[in-house]
Amino acid sequence: MSHRLAGQAGRLDAESYPVRFAYRTLYSDMDPNRHLNNGAFGRLFEEGRADLHHRVMDLPAADGLILLLATITIEFLREGRYPGSVEVASAVLRVCGSSYVLAQAAFQDRACVALADCVMVKASIHGPVPLTGTERELLAGLAFRGTL
Repeated sequence: MSHRLAGQAGRLDAESYPVRFAYRTLYSDMDPNRHLNNGAFGRLFEEGRADLHHRVMDLPAADGLILLLATITIEFLREGRYPGSVEVASAVLRVCGSSYVLAQAAFQDRACVALADCVMVKASIHGPVPLTGTERELLAGLAFRGTL
């Protein structure tokens, strides 16, 4: 376990994340060593974020509003393998005025292979837009359930 994760065992438990989905790895996800490549993890975490966001807001239908990925940090804990499947898990860590912080994890054979932390910002062409009360409530319902 990395030094950054010391004391954060909850991040390594799939049950701590309320939003999860299974993904069957593809041949194109593999590098020459039959490991999942870094780009595949980026795409998997993106799908996990999209799955969570669709539960909270439908921005393409909203007038000029967008959801921006402001920052993302991915930590690779062990090799992911092909063939196989990966469970992608997402949860809300913190809700702010116009943004929220997500914790994500990828699991293979019940072991955590990668973690991601990201900040999402609701915005328009004029800048950040406050989250609505309904969005804040829905995000709160998708909160991380583990111990940090």
